[in-house]
Formats: sequence, C-alpha cells, structure tokens
Amino acid sequence: PVNIPWVPIVAGAAIVILVIWLISTYNRLVKSRNSSTEAVRGIDVALESRFDQIKAQADAVSGIVKKEVDMVLDATALRTGRTIEQLTMQEKMQVNAAMENAEQTLMNAAAQAGPGRLASIENYPEMQTHTNVELLQRTINEAEERLQAARRVYNRSATVYNTHRQTFPTVLIAAPMGFKHHELFELTDQRKKIGYNLEGYLD
Repeated sequence: PVNIPWVPIVAGAAIVILVIWLISTYNRLVKSRNSSTEAVRGIDVALESRFDQIKAQADAVSGIVKKEVDMVLDATALRTGRTIEQLTMQEKMQVNAAMENAEQTLMNAAAQAGPGRLASIENYPEMQTHTNVELLQRTINEAEERLQAARRVYNRSATVYNTHRQTFPTVLIAAPMGFKHHELFELTDQRKKIGYNLEGYLD
C-alpha cells in the first residue's frame, strides 16, 4: 500500500483556504471602505453649497448682522485654511452646526426687520419682510434636504463598512490591515430635532 502524506496535504489545503479567505475578506473591506469614502463626497458638496449660500446671504446684508454671521462661520474648523473635504467627520459636524446658527441669525434678522429691510438678500426692493423670511426659509430647507440626503447615504455606507470591519473573524485582521472605523455624521444641534422657531414671523 502507498502511504499518502495526509498531514502535508491537509496543511496545504488549510493554507490555501486561509489565503482565499484573507483575499476575499480584504477585497470586501476595501469595497465597503471605498463606498463609504465616496459617499462622504456627497456630504462635502452639500456643506460647501450650504456655506456658499450663507456667505452670499450674509454679504447681501450690511452692518451687525453680517458681522455676527461672519463671526459664527469663522469660529469653525475652516479657520485652519483647509477645505471642507479635508476636515474630519467631527469637524464637518461642527461646521454644519455653525452654519445652522448662522442661518438662524439671518432668519431672526429678516423676521425682525421692518418692511423693505433685508430685501437686498433676494434683490427685490419692493418685498415685504414676510416674503424675505419665506425665501430664506425655502433656501434653508433646500440646503438641509440636500445635506440630509447625503447624510443618509453616507451613514448607510459607513454602517455597512463598520459592520464588515467589526464582524468576527474579520475584526482580527481589519485593524492590522489599516481599516479604521468610519464615524457617522450625526445631528449636532438640538434645534434640528425641533425645527426652526418661526412662531409669529409671518404674522
């Protein structure tokens, strides 16, 4: 009878299976990470658009309102000279919170102004205050909807990636291979959970 070297065969088969598993797991992690990273760009675009809109609105307003808005925006991580794309997820949330405060400052100023004031925001000199507020609110809502859509896409992709990364036995190799946790983009301002306070603004 021929003696079959079972031990080397079994060991070789185990090594092949391990290598196949490592390659498959690595590729799945890369795919999930790339999907999550790509989804971040949607948040960046939404934040950049929101920032540009607020700056344009603030530039159209003279005096203390513009100074207040600029102060709020300048108090963010953007003072570092980096672009929104280069900020960490935590810094992006801080920037978004600052922009929400700036929007509320503009909204309050428009609501408290008399007829014809702050009309330059929309370049319609005959507009009444309530129309300015409606236009500002519409702009804010549109920017918020775009950001929330991008936020949902990213959070879904990041959750899938984090789940892959934390699942056993993948968790044993994820960190050593450089696959880091992706932070979710969460609401940072309690006001966003209750909406803007417009009571009496349009009376």
